Amino acid sequence: MRKVLLDLNPAKSVEWIHEYLKFELEFDDYYGNNLDALYDQLTSIGEDTCLGVFCPPKEDTKLSLYLAKVKKVMRDAEQENPRLCVIFGDMEENYEEE
Repeated sequence: MRKVLLDLNPAKSVEWIHEYLKFELEFDDYYGNNLDALYDQLTSIGEDTCLGVFCPPKEDTKLSLYLAKVKKVMRDAEQENPRLCVIFGDMEENYEEE
């Protein structure tokens, strides 16, 4: 099983997030640097992969709101791809709100 730890705490911009994910997850050069492309890449992972994701504390900023969308995409991709497991560093983040 491939295990990847993702530390998004240093994120300063949306561009940084996508460049970091592209590098750490070894996405193809044509990765589109957006949420749709992230979903496509995560759902196409063909080997058992576990992502440990650490994010900064929630704030009311544009970047924090974008990180919430990234986490949602990761959860959605995990539901779609049985080879993908995503575990967030903050335990409450591992459960979607109903």
